[in-house]
Amino acid sequence: MGSTREVTIGWGDAPRAVQVPSDAAVLLPPVGPPGRAWSTVVAEALADPLGSRPLSARLQTVRRVCVIVPDETRKDVARRVLPLLLPLLDGVPTTVGVATGKHPPYSPPPGTDWVHDARSPSLRVVGETARGTEVAYPPAVLDADLRIVVGEIRPHYFAGWAGGAKGIFPGVAGEPGIWHNHRLKAAPGARLGRLAGNPCRADMEEAAALAGPSVILNVVRGADGSPVTAVFGDPVVAHRVGVERARALFEVPLQRRYPVVLVSDRAPVTMNLYQACKLLPPAGAALADGGTVVLAAQCGAGIGPVAVINEAIYRLGSVHSLPPRHRVVLVSDHGPDAVAPTFAEWAPTVEAALADARATGPAGPLLVMPYGGELVPRRRE
Repeated sequence: MGSTREVTIGWGDAPRAVQVPSDAAVLLPPVGPPGRAWSTVVAEALADPLGSRPLSARLQTVRRVCVIVPDETRKDVARRVLPLLLPLLDGVPTTVGVATGKHPPYSPPPGTDWVHDARSPSLRVVGETARGTEVAYPPAVLDADLRIVVGEIRPHYFAGWAGGAKGIFPGVAGEPGIWHNHRLKAAPGARLGRLAGNPCRADMEEAAALAGPSVILNVVRGADGSPVTAVFGDPVVAHRVGVERARALFEVPLQRRYPVVLVSDRAPVTMNLYQACKLLPPAGAALADGGTVVLAAQCGAGIGPVAVINEAIYRLGSVHSLPPRHRVVLVSDHGPDAVAPTFAEWAPTVEAALADARATGPAGPLLVMPYGGELVPRRRE
């Protein structure tokens, strides 16, 4: 690769130092305000409800509450927020569920009562959206008078931004409806960082409304993981305010396209290939036609399920964010036999992948996105 320099990338459970060409550009998240205490941002959000009455007022008229928290693919949000929220619900019968969507079940965080199963026969169908999505939820969700959805607002590769109503649908929805909704990820408006005209997000919000009255408590964190702000209130109104606050922490200008893009992030985004595919849309925004994405993801939790990743994640959700001609090369903890059935090519190291990409692809400088999951590139052609 000629002269090189060292760059630290997210990789997985711990960062990893790699050698990249000396002329490589590095795209990092914007430098935001310093992080603050979790208790401070949560208290501020609850004191300023958006599109909703205050939580204390709503609790006066409900008989039972269902709190919905994210699973471990959303970092430590549940563990951080639940101890601040649950004391406020003292005296009100409350159940706390873990929203897994159709992810595999995980060990429940402390303070939770149940983990969602999208295939459970106990789910009750409550209707259908205008786009034909069947909507079904667990009895614990439907039997509550108020649902409080805890989550995080950050970039999402097809819903535009995570958080908001997404914690209900697909968070605690039935599998048939989730698959139907997720087919909308291939629609032109279902893109990273986009809410207006996003049919997948609109379908989610319509489906979530069928669960009954709900509020969200969503945090926004900086690149170092510290909370910067939070919002509380109506699942759509409060979410939109939170997204506007989040844009300053994630949106970055992009002046050109690059023939090679190295993209990575810390866990849980790089815990497995299923999650790491979310790094392809930000990389694709910067990739030149005929170029190569080097996806550096530890994948400590594995590669599969390969069929789902190839079809539902890559083909439906990611390929349209990449140029018509492209390669994806995966560098992970797994060998060539494990990677061979996937959409990606295998490489033993980041350095080997970069050398091959530069030797076989278009000429030009390299771009490194060490924490690509924290980026919403805005390209200027």
